[in-house]
Amino acid sequence: MNHISKIIAVLFILSGTLFLNGCIKENGLDTPTGIPHVNFTSNTSLTQLNAMHTSGGLEPITNDIIIQGVVVGNDASGNLYKQIIIEDDSSAMQIQIDQKNLYVAYKPGQRVFIKCKGLALGDYHGLTQVGYVINGAIGRIPSALLSQHVFLDSLPGAVPAAKILTIPALTHANLNMLVKFENVHFQDVGLPYSDPTASTSRNILDGSGNIIIMRTSNYATFQPSLIPAGTGSVTGILSIYNTSYQLVIRDLNDVQGFN
Repeated sequence: MNHISKIIAVLFILSGTLFLNGCIKENGLDTPTGIPHVNFTSNTSLTQLNAMHTSGGLEPITNDIIIQGVVVGNDASGNLYKQIIIEDDSSAMQIQIDQKNLYVAYKPGQRVFIKCKGLALGDYHGLTQVGYVINGAIGRIPSALLSQHVFLDSLPGAVPAAKILTIPALTHANLNMLVKFENVHFQDVGLPYSDPTASTSRNILDGSGNIIIMRTSNYATFQPSLIPAGTGSVTGILSIYNTSYQLVIRDLNDVQGFN
């Protein structure tokens, strides 16, 4: 073997060693390290957590409450701002976080665990949130405290299927959930999803004329896109403002089947 061949052989062996050192054995298989994994479990469902909040109140969480859920909404398109939405098998919750570009870490399908002690429950015009007490009111979890409360678990998996609902059947139990309305149409055909200077409400109607508001931020990346004609399905996060239900789509992939 000549000198160059020996160098190539040594480099090949070293690269293989580095790859193997970057893996761990799990169930007999080589698994890359760096995959997040929590060593604790949740003890409270999102339904139970929602029940701890009284509308209009502010409840600091002093017990060792741990929740878990899968991300169904983030700030990727700009229509949701400094928040992620998580769901478990029972309910959903909005998590307020004082940090931008959350979608980089909190992708759809990512499971997260949240240690709630030190955080608080509050609401914004009737929509329950988990956040942090700031100046005597509910605010966002400070970025500096995020690593103490929010933990990733494994790699992103499947996103929970949207719950198919009808407009007349909406209840507060559906709030913050990923929901879907089928066989609906828009009232404001041909207008942009939002005015460029302010968040905008557009009406979605079913075949009987029942209406739900679609609320879109003027900072959404799809703001100038035009409302389509025809009939189709619309998916999004169910919100509320005082007594009016609202739908917040995540991006234009949530609008399907229109002409």
